[in-house]
Amino acid sequence: MELNTLYINIQIKKGKLNEFFVAKPMTTGIDDNWKQWWDSCEMYNKTELKNIPTYTKENNRNVIDDLLRDSFFCSTEQYDDKKQQWGFTSLNFSENYYEILPMLAFLKQLGLYTESGYALIYDWMWGDEAVMAFVEFRKGQAWLEPITTHAQIAPKILDEANRYLQEVSESFYKKGQD
Repeated sequence: MELNTLYINIQIKKGKLNEFFVAKPMTTGIDDNWKQWWDSCEMYNKTELKNIPTYTKENNRNVIDDLLRDSFFCSTEQYDDKKQQWGFTSLNFSENYYEILPMLAFLKQLGLYTESGYALIYDWMWGDEAVMAFVEFRKGQAWLEPITTHAQIAPKILDEANRYLQEVSESFYKKGQD
């Protein structure tokens, strides 16, 4: 089992982020953006995308808190007040397209509150070039892009994500040494 890593880096005002966190996870309909992304996914035994499951938590904050509490995921979160930037990572997120659908619905909902940024679910740790999902946040929406490999991502974005994830990984390793 080779889990892919979740990396989120967005511009969002603190008040908007807090509004998002108190909101209940929403279901989302399957539109052309979902279909285009799903059609680009490379998987075994692919079926038609019929519904998008959502997290069943009381609010979006609980979704993040559950990932942070479970040490298996190796998750971190930070908010930079000066830059108005929120980041979240889970080094060990998922290796299954069906399992990531609730997170993608979560990200689509987050897009309504966000100014700009991106999220990636990709093979950071294991050296494969695969990308499960690339989400771009712009103009109050989150767009699933039909990206399947590292080569399709702007080098600046990929370098920034890789560098930050390396720092996160090293901090978890140091914690384990203490």
